Amino acid sequence: MTATSDRATPHSAAVAWIDERHALVATTSPGHRIAVTEIARHYAPSSLPTFLARVASSIGDRERIVILGPGTQRVKLEHEYVSAYHRLDRLIDVEPADVAGRRDVVARVRQLAA
Repeated sequence: MTATSDRATPHSAAVAWIDERHALVATTSPGHRIAVTEIARHYAPSSLPTFLARVASSIGDRERIVILGPGTQRVKLEHEYVSAYHRLDRLIDVEPADVAGRRDVVARVRQLAA
């Protein structure tokens, strides 16, 4: 997957929470509409790269991005995102976080987009 761009959607942000089983991605668009996508991981041995690519694609080419989660999945997602979009500068934070729900990622993306 190659998705490079020098332009992001104006005033756009994404917050992704990821663990071994699934990911929640909250994104904003112009006008600060918020969408939440849940991505389940399929447990085939080769599913991790596909899972991470799907999550990175869901984050998209946003101006400000935060990646949250327990364990190493958040760091793997960071690498996948940078590999796909070549935009390390847009990653505001990659931090450990326990379980997060829809309300948590929506609240965090609102703060990030403000």
